[in-house]
Amino acid sequence: MSPTYYQRGPSRSPFPPISPFDRLSRMLDGLPPVTAWLLKANVVLFLLFWLGGLFGSSFLAQLYTGFALSRLGLAHHYYWQPLTYMFLHGGFMHILLNMLTLVFLGPETERSMGSRHFLAMYLLSGVLGGLGWAWLAPANQSGIICVGASGAIFGVMGAFATLFPGRRLTVFIFLFPVTAEAWKMMLGLAILEFLMIPTGGGVANAAHFFGALAGFLYIDRLYESAFCRKALAWVRDYFRQRPHTPYQSPSERSAPPPDQAEVDRILDKITREGIQSLTREERQTLHRASSSF
Repeated sequence: MSPTYYQRGPSRSPFPPISPFDRLSRMLDGLPPVTAWLLKANVVLFLLFWLGGLFGSSFLAQLYTGFALSRLGLAHHYYWQPLTYMFLHGGFMHILLNMLTLVFLGPETERSMGSRHFLAMYLLSGVLGGLGWAWLAPANQSGIICVGASGAIFGVMGAFATLFPGRRLTVFIFLFPVTAEAWKMMLGLAILEFLMIPTGGGVANAAHFFGALAGFLYIDRLYESAFCRKALAWVRDYFRQRPHTPYQSPSERSAPPPDQAEVDRILDKITREGIQSLTREERQTLHRASSSF
């Protein structure tokens, strides 16, 4: 009896195929609400202005210029620009890098601090980053515009590093991957951005620096980790421990020390009539005596 062979057909997955649009929809559904809204808003506005430039829409071109941040615009009282500029981008790679960072770091940051605080921190970082750029922009470049969510994204990075300082991150710096703990990474990036502010080179380094600083300060204040309060207290204590010499005017420094009998007379007057009874000259004499003895 000859053996019987069975031919199996191609194996089929028990799950139906998922289209790229379905994958994108599921990914967006898994994001917290503010992160998802910011991602959609940035992408929709980028596509809108990109298509407007593709079809030569002068209206959208004027709208883009009016929404972009510039010192010239602020001088003309376009006070909405520090808010609107962060929803515009200058190119595909610009928005891609910003939105990838938002998708990677935004959800965990938003879940940790709450959606309301996350939105406030994001917008505040973007506004302060834009104002910092406008403040430090060269005076002869008042017509140059600044666009992009980078200031706000650096705020998210600063907040993430403050919330999860020991988390290891990998970023590409000059095309080289660098991995370090989050707080070390952000400290290094902040110092690098600060040092590169004078160079400019088409990158809003000042917006990056001030945005990261705003994100850090927001978390520090929100969770009352009080880093700034402790730093100010350390500075205050440091100066309190230093020997302090009261200020004296040139006439007071050149004047001879007051006579002890005159000082005794003033003190007796204070005892009898109170310190409010002293004249201006008597107060100066008492002040010189306190500095001399």
